[in-house]
Amino acid sequence: MTARKKKKNKKTFWLFRFIGACCALTLRTVLFTVMFVLCLLAVCWVLFIKFFNAQYVSEEITHQLQMALNRPVIISSMDLKFFNTLELKGFSILDSEVAHGESLVAAESVFVHFKLLPLLDRQLVIDEVTFNRPRINIVRGADGHHNVPEVKISSAQSHVYRSSGGQNLTVSVEDWTIKDGVFSYKDLQNQTTHAVYGVNLHFERLRFNELSRFQMEFVLRNKWQNNISDIDIKGTGHVNFANFNWKDFALRSLRAQVFVFRKPISLTVDLDNLYTPYFNIRAQVPAFEGKDLSLFKDDWAEFYLPQSSMGLKGVLTNGYRTLKLNEALILADDVNLTASAQADFTQKPWTADISFSTDPLDLAAWSKNYPRLSPYKLTGKSAFDVHIVRQNDKWTLPKLEIALQDVSGLFYHFPVESVSGEFAAKDNFADLYASTTSGKVTVDRSTFDKLKLSGTYRKGNVYADIASGELNGVPLKMNLSINRLKSSNRRIRTNIYLKHFDPMAFIEVVRDFVTVIGKIKPIKSKPKVTGKLAWLENFRDRLPKFMPNFAGTLSADTFSSEVISGNSFYAEFDFKGLLPGMKRLDGTLDAQMQDGVIHQMEKLAEEQKALNITFTPFILMHRMERAGSFKVGQVLRDVPYEELAISADFAGGHMTINNAYTQGPTISALVQGWVNWVEENFDIIIWTMFNNTSRSGALAENLTDESGNPALAFKVSSSMLKPKLEMLRAKQTGVQIEAARQRGLRTDFKTNRDFIKGDFHAKK
Repeated sequence: MTARKKKKNKKTFWLFRFIGACCALTLRTVLFTVMFVLCLLAVCWVLFIKFFNAQYVSEEITHQLQMALNRPVIISSMDLKFFNTLELKGFSILDSEVAHGESLVAAESVFVHFKLLPLLDRQLVIDEVTFNRPRINIVRGADGHHNVPEVKISSAQSHVYRSSGGQNLTVSVEDWTIKDGVFSYKDLQNQTTHAVYGVNLHFERLRFNELSRFQMEFVLRNKWQNNISDIDIKGTGHVNFANFNWKDFALRSLRAQVFVFRKPISLTVDLDNLYTPYFNIRAQVPAFEGKDLSLFKDDWAEFYLPQSSMGLKGVLTNGYRTLKLNEALILADDVNLTASAQADFTQKPWTADISFSTDPLDLAAWSKNYPRLSPYKLTGKSAFDVHIVRQNDKWTLPKLEIALQDVSGLFYHFPVESVSGEFAAKDNFADLYASTTSGKVTVDRSTFDKLKLSGTYRKGNVYADIASGELNGVPLKMNLSINRLKSSNRRIRTNIYLKHFDPMAFIEVVRDFVTVIGKIKPIKSKPKVTGKLAWLENFRDRLPKFMPNFAGTLSADTFSSEVISGNSFYAEFDFKGLLPGMKRLDGTLDAQMQDGVIHQMEKLAEEQKALNITFTPFILMHRMERAGSFKVGQVLRDVPYEELAISADFAGGHMTINNAYTQGPTISALVQGWVNWVEENFDIIIWTMFNNTSRSGALAENLTDESGNPALAFKVSSSMLKPKLEMLRAKQTGVQIEAARQRGLRTDFKTNRDFIKGDFHAKK
C-alpha cells in the first residue's frame, strides 16, 4: 500500500468519528430538552393543581360576579377539559329587578383558555374567555326601568385571588369571545320585542379603560307586515368600556358591512357615552332600486337611486327614546342633501321633526331614476328645502321651498319652458307662494311667454300677479284675487292690461283654457250648437261655474275687432251670477274707448243677419247718398270716432243700457233700451247724426236733426231671430247725444290707470 493511500484512509476514519460524535451530542441535547420541557410541564401541572381547586375557583368566580353585577350568578360546574382549558357549565346571571327569576345572561358553556408558564410566578394569564351560544335578555319594565345592572369592577386589569392553600394568585384576562349569541330586547310598556341573532364578537386584549380592538358579526331580524327580514352585519373597530363607566364609553372607527341590498352598505361608526350616546356614522350605500325594498312594502314604486355617501351626527337621550340628529349629509351624483331631525318616542304616539335641503338637482336625470316623473318630461335644475313634522299620528308639512332654474316640462297638459323662480308651501300646503323671473307656458294654442309673476294661496284666498309677460306676443300685465276659493260663493277680482286687445282672440284664449282643463277634468256642458244665434248660445252655455262673483278691470292701449277698433280702451265690471245659462247674471259694466274706427258696416251687414237689421237705416242712407241727395263720407266703410262709451246694468240676464254713445267727426250716436240675453230679445233705440252737411238735394224732415244735419232715429225690438225695425223722428238726435255725452259714465277708470302704472307683487 502506498503512502498516499494510507494517508487518505486515515482522513476518512477521523471524518466518520467526528460525525458520530456530533450525532451523539445532538441526541443527548434533544433528550435533555424534552425531559426539561416535560419536567417544566409537570412542575406547572403540580403548581396548577396546588393553586387550583375547581370547586373553589367556581365559587370565587360566582362570588366576584355577584359582587360586580349585584345579580344572582349560577355556575353548575367547572371542568378541566385540556391541560390549559377550563369549561364552566350551566352559566347564568338571573334578573332580580324586572323579569324576576328569568335569565339576564345565560350560556350553554364558558371556556377559559390560559397560559401555563406564568403559573410559575403565581399568575393566571387567561388568553381567552369564550361564551358559547349565550342569550342576553334586556327588559324594560312597565315603569320604564331596565334590568341592566350597574357593573362594579376595579379599574385594574389583573385581580388577586387566594388559593385553597392560602397563597395569592394574580388573574388577568386578555381576549373575550362570544359565539353565536342572541341579544333580545323586550319592552313591557309597548309590548314589543326585538332580537339580534347570530352575534359573534371577539375582543383583543380587552381593557376596560382604553381602546381595545374587536371584531363582530350578527343578524338583525325584523318583521315588516307579513315579511321577515334578516340583515347581516359584519364589522371591526375599537371600543373603550371605560371600566364599565357607561358615560365614558367610546366606540371608535367601527367599520361594518350591512348586507341589505345586492351589495353591502359600508358603515364607519363613532360612539360616545352609552347613557346619552353621541354618534357619528358614515355610510357608503350601493345603488339600489324599488324592488330591493319590496321586503318592506310590496307596492313600492319603481325607482333607481345611484351609489351614495351618507353622514349622520346626533345624540340619543331620555333612555334612548329621544333622538336628535344634528347633521345628516347625502352625496350621490349631483345630489348634495343636508338634513337635521328630532324624534321623541316617549310621546304616544311618537313625534318627529325633520328638515332637509338640497343643492340644485338635475331633473332630467331624476326623471330617469324615478319613472313616475317621466310623463312630466322634466329638464333643468331644482333645489329643495323641506320641513316635515309627525304629531298626533299624522305627518304634516310646515314648509316646502323649491328653487327652479331653467325648468321645462309638461304639467297636466300645460307645457312649461325655461321657468326660473321659486315655490313655497307652508302649513301642510295651506299657505302657498310661487314666483318666476322668466318662463313660457303653453295653453293649447295660446302662449304665455317671458313671465315675471308671483302668487299666493293663503287662508283660503288666492292672489296672483303677472308683473310682465306676453300673451301670444302681446305684452301683458295682470293681477287676480280670489276670496273664499273653496266656497261656492267665492269672489273673484282681476285687473288685466294688454298692449293690444282683440276680444275675439281673447275669447279664443279662454276657450283654450277650457279645452285644457277639460282634458284634466271633463266639464259637463251642452253639445255645441249651430245656427243664427249659435255664438250667443254656445257662449252662454259654456260660461265657467267657477265665477259666481266676478269683478275687475280690463284695459289696453289699442283695441280691435271685426266691427270696431280704437285706442285707450278701459272697462270696469262687477258681475254676480256669471254662470252657465246667465239666468242669475247681475251687475254692472262700464267701458270707454277713444280715437277709433267703426269698420265695414256694409260688408258685415251682408255677413251677419243681426247686424243687417241693426244697420238697415245706414244702408238706406247709403243708397240715398248714391242717388246724389247728399254726401256724408264713407259711412259704410271705415268711419272714425273720437269717443265711445257704454254703461249698463244686468239683472237676471236682462241688460239695461244706462248710457251708450259715440262721438266723432263723421258720425255721433246714442243707444238706449235693453237686451235680454237669456230670452234672446231686445228693445233698443239708436240715435245717429251725420256731422257732414249735404251738398245738394234735400232730405226728408224725419232724416234731419234740428240743426239740419242728416240724422237717423230708429227702434229695433222683439226677438233676436226676427227683429222688428221702426223708424222714428230724428229732430232730437243732437240734443239726446249731447246729453248722453255730458252725463258720461259712473267711473273715471282711475283703478285701470293706477294698475297700469303700478308694480304689484304677491307677498311671500
